Amino acid sequence: MTTTDLRARYATAEGLLPHHLRGLITSPQVQPGWIHGAETFWYRNVTGDGVEFVLVEAETGCRRPAFDHVRLAAALGGVLGEETDPKALPFSSIEPRDGAVRVAVGEQLIEISLDTYEATILGPVRMGEAPSPDGRWAVFQRDHDLHLRDTVTGTERRLTTDGVEAYAYGGTNDQVAGLVMQENLGITPPPQVVWSPDSTRFVTHRLDQRGLDLMHLVRSAPFDGGRPKLLSYRYGLPGDEDLPTAEFFVFDAATGESVQAKCEPIFMPFVPAITYGWVWWSEDGSAVHWLANDRGDHNVALSRLDPDNGEVSVLVEESSSSQILYGPQQMDRNVRTLSTGEVLWWSQRSGWGHLYLYGADGTVSALTSGDWLVRDVVAVDEDARRVVFTGAGREPGSDPYLRELYSVSLDGGELTAITSDGLDHDPRPSPSGRYFVDVATRWDVPAVSVLRDRSGAVVLELERADASALYATGWAAPERAVVRAADGETDLYCAVYRPFDFDPAGSYPVLDCVYPGPQLSCAPLRFPLSGGPNIGAAMAFNVPETFAALGFVVVITDGRGSAMRSRAFQDQARVAGGTAFVDDHVTAIEQLARTRPWMDLDRVGIYGYSAGGYASARALLQAPDFYKVAVSSGGNHDNRINHSWWGEKYFGLTDDFDFAAQANESLAENLAGWLLLVHGEMDDNATPHGTMRLVDALIKANKDFDLLIVPNADHHMMVNRAYFLRRRWDYFVRHLMGATPPPYRVEDIPIEVYR
Repeated sequence: MTTTDLRARYATAEGLLPHHLRGLITSPQVQPGWIHGAETFWYRNVTGDGVEFVLVEAETGCRRPAFDHVRLAAALGGVLGEETDPKALPFSSIEPRDGAVRVAVGEQLIEISLDTYEATILGPVRMGEAPSPDGRWAVFQRDHDLHLRDTVTGTERRLTTDGVEAYAYGGTNDQVAGLVMQENLGITPPPQVVWSPDSTRFVTHRLDQRGLDLMHLVRSAPFDGGRPKLLSYRYGLPGDEDLPTAEFFVFDAATGESVQAKCEPIFMPFVPAITYGWVWWSEDGSAVHWLANDRGDHNVALSRLDPDNGEVSVLVEESSSSQILYGPQQMDRNVRTLSTGEVLWWSQRSGWGHLYLYGADGTVSALTSGDWLVRDVVAVDEDARRVVFTGAGREPGSDPYLRELYSVSLDGGELTAITSDGLDHDPRPSPSGRYFVDVATRWDVPAVSVLRDRSGAVVLELERADASALYATGWAAPERAVVRAADGETDLYCAVYRPFDFDPAGSYPVLDCVYPGPQLSCAPLRFPLSGGPNIGAAMAFNVPETFAALGFVVVITDGRGSAMRSRAFQDQARVAGGTAFVDDHVTAIEQLARTRPWMDLDRVGIYGYSAGGYASARALLQAPDFYKVAVSSGGNHDNRINHSWWGEKYFGLTDDFDFAAQANESLAENLAGWLLLVHGEMDDNATPHGTMRLVDALIKANKDFDLLIVPNADHHMMVNRAYFLRRRWDYFVRHLMGATPPPYRVEDIPIEVYR
């Protein structure tokens, strides 16, 4: 292959990176921005010649432009002093107001009257605030305390006075707060609060991290060019005696008075419950509810807080020898509290995730059952006593990962199938649950976005995606394939991407794109840019399409231990020291190649990021005769120095699980192939120390390998990502394809992509 040919392939691959891919699909999905107090939403739609903003009134089924784009562009141009293209307006979101719309352009907040189309600059955009639903109030954090701003008068009040370092109101756990990202991007996140529906009160927490030991990172090449800078922050490890806890408080916006929950501090080791949506108000504002687990996530409780007096009561408790989930993936919450005192509850107690109804009198009834999975609670109609949800794998012969819409009575009985089209339905409900946008698609079918009411009936078709420009690049949808796991019994689902220049008589190197979970699945279920839950393989780090454009076969396998199947399937993450996925991936690729002779099993490589970084190095070390090349990026190579929550939840407590054997350094002597280790020097999530311990072990074993440390880059590799992506392409082109990489520079990715 000539250098010219390879340069052309690199250019095609670069054109498929996520920030370029966005220009290749029109109307890829409708992401509704629901307007407070109304069954109305707006969305930003990519058209063939630009971008438009659309407003939809769900109750009338009316769809119209959110404003006159030409007049609004002229109004903006007048205050900004520069011409503005009405088909490329310089903002990505809008805030509809009575007779006006507010937008953020650069650092300025601008309001445009929809009567006169006069634009007024309101001042700088206020970063780091949590506004009330009606926009009247905004909470922000300063020096570990909470302050409240009246957006009408502009006055500010200090709500707390005793916040201190590591014991702050509205704080986020240091290890997941994105401290480096905040500095790199110049952003300030809002405090952790949940407003009541009527905007009169909010609930927050005081997060106690004082007992945690420190983690340390050094910014060797600071942006200001000065001396290296030390970042020390609190980070819990498996087996640590002290991990974070939180106390809940309710604040009254008008008076500033607070009520503290009368209970012991709540265990909160990782992402705050508020971030995950595990803290919520009742619809009438009479109660606050939260979900909390214990260490290792074997026990869970749903609690109710009376915001008037701080009294706390436990509504539901559940225990499991496995880890507790509230939905198929870690961030889900398929739990609803009803005005009747009943609780709709999702549980894997039968071995599969299903819905149960807890009566106010303590009785429990199963609403769904069987060897299939309830995926999302979409809406609950208390008047009709019916719940709409998505389920996967219920119908004989159906793909167990694709979601169809169903409904069932809260009083039990037969299920009603709302859809049966074999697509994956991703619901985006309104706050009231009366309506939802359903974006239906599949890996090989562009999305159709429709508006449905809570019975599931279609109110209005919104958009149909057009991927003509994507297909024109040579892109083809991956093939969905089913193989058997290493146990010879369990079905595994895979995606196979063919090279863009595919010739069935040819022979192509194979890349295993890996992320073993266990909190998600990775083989794509949905068309590019259509959203959905399993973005692991399509995330900006992995982009399998780019490797197909370079001439590789790319395989993605959801092995045992990953999410969205049965509890027993996911619990396989604990089997064989948490490394059983390697055998599953090897046997999957071998089976695929039996009927696809163009897959060259003498040239198999593997790559992944984060847990996929761990997995790619592990595979090269554990199966050195099969894998010849690996690029391991951002890997948590030793869970003994990784998040306590991750290891203890999915693998076990330190007395129950051998973390030393799971660490990649334990197999350093096995290295035989080509290995490139990549890590951001300022990765404050999966810290670079795990990679350096593997490096130390490889040196002691006298092994040759390659190492790339990226200065200033955090776990998301937002600094120098373009360089990293090109180096990863080069490594496989050189060592797996056997070609010389062309001189090529991937253009820097605009920082606005990440903000």
